[in-house]
Amino acid sequence: MFTVSSGGNVTLPCPDQEGVSDPVTVTWSCRGCGQSPSSVSQSAPLLVARYSQDGGVSDPRAPRVQLRLPSFQLEIGPVSAADAGRYVCSVNGAPSAHSVSLAVQDVPRAPQRPLVVSFTSRSAELSWAPLFTEAPALSYRLQKRRYDPSGPWDLHNEITIPGNRTTFNVTGLLPFTAYSFRIFSVNSVGRSLASEPSYPMVTHREAPSGKPTVIKTFSPSSDSIEVVWRPPDRSEMNGEFIGHVLAYKPRDQAETEWITIDLPGNANESTMYVIENLTPFTEYLVKIQVKNMMGVGPFAVVRETTLEGVPGPPGNLTHQSVGDTWAMLSWKEPERPNGVIVGYYLYFEFPQGSKTITDNRIISESRPHMVYNLTDLVPYTRYTVWLHAKTSKHEGDRSETLSLRTDVGGPGAPLITNATCRADTSIVVRWRRPRQLRGSIDFYYVRYRGEFDPDLEQVMIETAVSVEYEQIILRNLTVDTIYEVQVVGVTKSRFNDSLLYWGEPSETRSVRLQHDCERIQRMESLKKRRHVGWNLSSGMVTGIACASFALLFAMMAFFIWRKYFQAAYNYLDEPNKTPSTLSTDWETDCPDGPGTPIPVHLFPKHVSQLHADGDIGFSKEYEAIQTQTLLDGYTSDFSQQTENKDKNRYLNIVAYDHTRVPLQPMGSQKRCDYVNANFIDGYQKPCAYIGTQGPLPATFDCFWRMVWEQNVHILVMITNLVERGRKKCDMYWPQEGTERYGVIQVSALGQDVMATYTIRKFRIQHLKLKKKSRAATERVVYQYHYTNWPDHGIPDSPLPILSFVRKSAAANPDGAGPIVVHCSAGVGRTGTYIVLDSMMKMIRAKGELNVFGFLKYIRTQRNFLVQTEEQYIFLHDALLEAIESGETDIHRTFLRRYLHNLQTTEQDIYPWYNLDRQFRLVTREQPSDFNLSSGRHPANAHKSRHPGLLPSECSRVCVSPRPGVECSDFINASWLPGFGRLREFIVTQHPLASTLAAFWQMVWDHNAQTIVLLSPVDDQEFGIFWPLEHDDLECEHFRVRFTAEAQGGQYILRDFTVQSRTDDYELAVRIIQCSNWPASCSPIGHVFDLIQVVQRWHLEYQNGPCVVVDRFGGTEAATFCCLTTLMKQLEYESHADVYMYARLYQRRRPGVWPSRENYLFLYRAVEALVAGGCSTPSLPPPPPPPQAVAPQPPPDVTDVPRPVLKSILKKGGTAQRVRTSRAGDTLVRIPPDGMESVTVDVGEDLTST
Repeated sequence: MFTVSSGGNVTLPCPDQEGVSDPVTVTWSCRGCGQSPSSVSQSAPLLVARYSQDGGVSDPRAPRVQLRLPSFQLEIGPVSAADAGRYVCSVNGAPSAHSVSLAVQDVPRAPQRPLVVSFTSRSAELSWAPLFTEAPALSYRLQKRRYDPSGPWDLHNEITIPGNRTTFNVTGLLPFTAYSFRIFSVNSVGRSLASEPSYPMVTHREAPSGKPTVIKTFSPSSDSIEVVWRPPDRSEMNGEFIGHVLAYKPRDQAETEWITIDLPGNANESTMYVIENLTPFTEYLVKIQVKNMMGVGPFAVVRETTLEGVPGPPGNLTHQSVGDTWAMLSWKEPERPNGVIVGYYLYFEFPQGSKTITDNRIISESRPHMVYNLTDLVPYTRYTVWLHAKTSKHEGDRSETLSLRTDVGGPGAPLITNATCRADTSIVVRWRRPRQLRGSIDFYYVRYRGEFDPDLEQVMIETAVSVEYEQIILRNLTVDTIYEVQVVGVTKSRFNDSLLYWGEPSETRSVRLQHDCERIQRMESLKKRRHVGWNLSSGMVTGIACASFALLFAMMAFFIWRKYFQAAYNYLDEPNKTPSTLSTDWETDCPDGPGTPIPVHLFPKHVSQLHADGDIGFSKEYEAIQTQTLLDGYTSDFSQQTENKDKNRYLNIVAYDHTRVPLQPMGSQKRCDYVNANFIDGYQKPCAYIGTQGPLPATFDCFWRMVWEQNVHILVMITNLVERGRKKCDMYWPQEGTERYGVIQVSALGQDVMATYTIRKFRIQHLKLKKKSRAATERVVYQYHYTNWPDHGIPDSPLPILSFVRKSAAANPDGAGPIVVHCSAGVGRTGTYIVLDSMMKMIRAKGELNVFGFLKYIRTQRNFLVQTEEQYIFLHDALLEAIESGETDIHRTFLRRYLHNLQTTEQDIYPWYNLDRQFRLVTREQPSDFNLSSGRHPANAHKSRHPGLLPSECSRVCVSPRPGVECSDFINASWLPGFGRLREFIVTQHPLASTLAAFWQMVWDHNAQTIVLLSPVDDQEFGIFWPLEHDDLECEHFRVRFTAEAQGGQYILRDFTVQSRTDDYELAVRIIQCSNWPASCSPIGHVFDLIQVVQRWHLEYQNGPCVVVDRFGGTEAATFCCLTTLMKQLEYESHADVYMYARLYQRRRPGVWPSRENYLFLYRAVEALVAGGCSTPSLPPPPPPPQAVAPQPPPDVTDVPRPVLKSILKKGGTAQRVRTSRAGDTLVRIPPDGMESVTVDVGEDLTST
């Protein structure tokens, strides 16, 4: 018996042929071929092949069946199931007693079309019938296919049905989804063809199982929140999409019912909704669900706080006590503060003649219960008082009014109408009631004394308001004595009987007592009457003349007013002519007397000497500058004038008269020309800057007038509005839209926010400008706002401020007016900026500088510039950094050449380009023990994988501490800056088992939604730190739940939900894993593939930082952050500053750049990005210079037109410049922003540091 598998080949021997040497005929027949095995014996034989000498070979099944001669063997191939049977070889027609059995092993036939018997939302019951086959099925396989959208058969999740069952319940289906099924029969040989697919069916509906993805939330106003979300995938909708359900409530009101809103929407698009009529400055929970016909799905919850709004009215305004010129008021904070109350505006009204006067006080403090003494009031006057609370942005609603009357006050001076002697020893004094009574008058005191008496005597007389005249006779006086007499009115307090208010004394009258004094007085009286007529006539003539002159003068004034001032204010378009005198004497002004500026190659040594012995050299120089400032004695009379005092933010910061910036007169307002600002010279440019204070609300109009009149294009602001809880500057620009400041209209055109500064673009327009020739009536002004410079302090690193100074100063176009520089007072940080910019210009022009002399000089133009010794030291350190590092902000066009020059070994040719020297600058600063104190604390020693990678104290990430547990706020993680935010990244190590909870606590505390995992994951050293499916990670305040996992290329994406255990808030977190990055990236440009994947996800969630994890929180993570930042800088500025960001990262997390190759990798990656992103031609290296001529540098790689931020600023810049200066016969290049001399290598001292 022969057995063969279907599809194989078989050769059957002919048993009877061996006895016949030359047969005439040979016939092969088969009994049972093509029939079932049970019918083999009853079936008729079937001719398979025939041979005859006269006819040759006849094979009915040719070419599959062949008869081999001369052996007459029957060869069949490929064999099928129909070939199975009993074969007989007959020779010469004789019946054969032998037969050959052939068994064929074959796959079964496909079953009939399966039928769906019943189904639910997630299962379907199938039934099918098998077809008759020679090879029965041992089991079945089932495949399914989804429709809508139509997809392929699911080959990866094929279902095996054991046994020969012909029914099966398919589970794991999706609700409201169309499916079709097909069946395969399987035996030991293989599987059959697929059955015909079942007729499509649709599973039942269910409530949605997916939750929406919230893209962003923000508060556009104080009473609204805008939410943008994306619906879940259609596979999670589980039915026809009907719409969304949005609910919200204040987070701190756990018992409050959710406010629900049904919203329409589109299942394929993002939806935006603005929740209105909310409470200002309140944190809300917002949850969003989708719904279908079966109900609503799970919700996504986010939290958002509304902006500060208008505060409600202060409550319970009352007066505790009242005096004659004061009132002690009290009130309570508004029940609805709608923000952080920073103070109050107190208003009060009182009558003054026929008018009602309104005045106010600004109260810059806030407590739950306020007490304030309102002073400088008028006695016995009715006051109406009310309050408005204020936040940093809004003035609140008006409180209830309080009406009060001040206490009575002392009356005015009585008028003595008669003081004469009577007899020889008495004086009669008669007086009239004072014209000014402050409430009432209760007593008079008549005071008198003789010419030889040292003390006054007084007599009290009671009186009343109704009595107009009073009289008293002073008796028993001494004859032949001159007496002085005066009268004082006194009023008793209405609130305190023991309190008396003394009035003004009358004029003192002198009376001489002598014998027969009454007769003498009558004679003198008669003499006076004889001359009274003439005197009256002269007086009348004089009066008439004066009245006529006054009338004539009034008519002339009215005529002039009608002609010149009644019409609209016509503003002249020509700016004020500013002084142009420029002094250069300061260049030789040195601390020890006349000298010379310091060459740049000697400046490092100079700074080192000043730092010696605890910075004693700096102290001496700064004290000399301070002393000279006090001796100068420049006047500031304009600042001290009464009408200008309120325009000064600080009492001691005033504007010198001789450099004051005067405003042009506005029509009849001749004296409205004051603003607290001074012209300040720059290097070789008079009036290059205007130093001014942060504008006050009362000076906004004046500030913008000054900007217009002085043709200002660049504003430099170096303060935040509020610092350390104190207001440092007021917002003098519109956040959006247009605002009018006097005659200047300012429109906000946009802004770009970077990590350390913000650029705002405004269009200013003069509304009353009288056009002259082609003068423009509007102008574009840019504000460069540095946001990371502390008041009275210094930045922690000079590199960002140096970059800011260069960019803001370079933005001022040719022909523009001064750069306006202000901080809070306009002296400390303002002076530091001006000195930095001027000294860098001097270095570029002459290769030398004189900080001492220049600061001493500009202090004669505005007082207190560079306000502290700390700022004076920072100036020197920053300039030293500028000299040593040079210009490292390189335009993309020259990155390849710059990198080539960095790696050159010809240090004598381009010393400022040496990579080794630059790397030593990046890594030379070693952290102090204090800066690493937390990481080295014994309680934290077990929390770090690598003792050489610890967070610096200034950038350490803190987590919520556990009560009573020492150092429980520590985690080995550091904040790193990005291009857009100071805290854009958190770099940390792969979590240990002991720090797993702290890691997720950090994610929760800082609202981090993106985690980039660069470390390998194994079961040994670097284990899994996230929860698996159905295995939540429980923490004290939240739980972490796995939601999904997907793999694409080299990346594994894992999604988690961090849910609060006290309310419904939850945080969506995604871990993007790419182990062995960047080593696995080839070519090098592919390092940015991961960065772009992360950015696409992370840009949707801007609230929190991006957490970057590698093995130790070191080089790989820092490289990822640095390249992300440089990619953004190239996109926005077309420049890249590898040095600055590498140095900043080294300062914040020491040890992240262990080798020169790590640093070089940054340059190579950025070069690859530029080469792949633009068609920059390959630049050959510069040719070697000839021997007889001093070496020439390559084209300046920094003086390239710099496009300012693309979103609001237009491209532009200065032309390429090459500056040379001659030192003897040698040509020396001073790089425009590099500031190193070819002949001097200032980096020689680096080896010793």
